[in-house]
This record gives sequence, C-alpha cells and structure tokens, in this order.
Amino acid sequence: MAKTLSTSVTPVSRRAFLERVAKWSALPVAGAVYSTAIEPLWFDVKTIEVPVINLPGAFDGYRIAHLTDLHASDTVPIAHLRRACEIAVNHKPDIVVVTGDLVTHSFNYIQPVCELLASMKLPVLVSFGNHDYVPWGAMPGGFTVLADVMQRELENAGCVVLRNRTIPLYKNDSRIWITGLEDLYTDFFHPPTAFADRSTDDPVICLSHNPDTVEDLRPYKPDLILSGHTHGGQIRVPFFGAPMLPVFNRKRDQGFFKLPHGYLYVSRGVGFLLHARFWCRPEVPLMILRSV
Repeated sequence: MAKTLSTSVTPVSRRAFLERVAKWSALPVAGAVYSTAIEPLWFDVKTIEVPVINLPGAFDGYRIAHLTDLHASDTVPIAHLRRACEIAVNHKPDIVVVTGDLVTHSFNYIQPVCELLASMKLPVLVSFGNHDYVPWGAMPGGFTVLADVMQRELENAGCVVLRNRTIPLYKNDSRIWITGLEDLYTDFFHPPTAFADRSTDDPVICLSHNPDTVEDLRPYKPDLILSGHTHGGQIRVPFFGAPMLPVFNRKRDQGFFKLPHGYLYVSRGVGFLLHARFWCRPEVPLMILRSV
C-alpha cells in the first residue's frame, strides 16, 4: 500500500502577504524621498589638517573654509546656500575660498550669490568653474560673458576674484601665496600666467575647479590644490562608487589625496544639478594648515 506523506505548511494570510508586499514596495519610495528631500540638504561638516613643508610658523593653524559648486539656480535654493555660508563662518576661518560653479550658467542668480558670499564678512577669494562663463552651457571655450559680469559683481561686493592670478597672504611678517586658475574647459586655463607672480618658494595654495588639472599644475608644486566639479558623483552605489563622473581621472572623485608634491582636496560641493544625492552628502570642509 502506498504511503501518503504529510507535510505541515503554515499558511500565509492575505493580510500578512499584503503587508510584506507593501513593505518591500515602500523601499524604492523611501529611497527616492531620502535622496531628493533629505540627503541633498544634509551637510557633512569636516575638518582636515594639511601638512605644509616650509609653512611659516605664523601660518601654523591657518584656517581655510572651502565652498564649491554652489550652483545657485531654480534647482538649488538660496536658503540652502545660506546654510552653507553659515557653516563656513562657524568654522571660524581666516579666509573663505570658493572654487567655482557659483551659478548654473545663468545671469539670474549672480547678484544673489555675490551678496550672499559678501554677507559672511570674511575675506572671500573666488575662482570660477565651467558653469560660470556663459549662459548657454558648461563648455565655454573662448567666451566669458557670464564670468566678466560675475567678476565685477563679486569685486563690487568686496570679494577677490583670481583668474590665472596669484596674490600673497600675510600674517604678521610672514607670507604664503594663493593662486586661482581659469577653468579647464575654457580657452584661458594657463598655469604659467597664473603662477607668474609667485616670486619665491613660499608655500602656495591653489584654487582649481577641475581636479583633472592636477598634472598641469605639477611643475609649479602647489602645496594644496582645492577643487570641486565632480559633486562626488551625486549618486554613489555603496561598495561601488559613482556610476557617472565628469572627469577623466575617476580615482580623484572626492576627498583628500597625497600628490608627489603636496595634496589635493576634491570637495563634493554644496549644490547640485539634478536635485538628488545618495551616499554623497554636500559638504563644507575646513582645511587647517600645519607646519612640518
């Protein structure tokens, strides 16, 4: 006689089944809410100590707040940028540097962002990024119609604009230099002109929007290069990284890098193009120079 095998199966109620379906279905929705409403506005506030060879003793502990990729636009609220400036001021820096993309190729937000930077009532030094030059795109080539207006507004507001220019910074009787480059995507990026006014071997801090400029800057041996441009990718996959990056050297996508001479810091920036970030919070870093 054939034997009948009996198995015990716990039935799943319709309610429990629907609860499970709802739970798993909610994950994409929660992820979308987080990446568009929470993380893009959630600042990462950090401090990085930078060893600088031959740094004068007076500059040991010198504090540089770094803002980049503000992208003032219809997409990035001024209130968000104001919060970034408040964080920069709270760092109690000696200077604030801005490494480009103050706007997203638009005249409309030039005056508000310039007024905002001046409102910090600190020395503010600015270099430009690829979105700061023309109102029709991010590859400006030989045109500067937007940048020229923005430079005038920034200088009228009391900020210093560095376009292929080096200036000294003094503290007591000591001096270091700070250099700002035109953006790599213009026809005006020219390190020989930018570093021409540096007359000694004093330390130099370099503002260069695009980290792909590192190899071009190598002969001038900057002690610290501050960049942005990548946004860190904006969307990063855990354990994989950013699927999309606007640079050739994808290894220098965000963070602190040791170079053959000096260091590079690539900030994820303040603003965004697409209003979304995931695993890639906006940041306002403070760089503290240290004698070695």
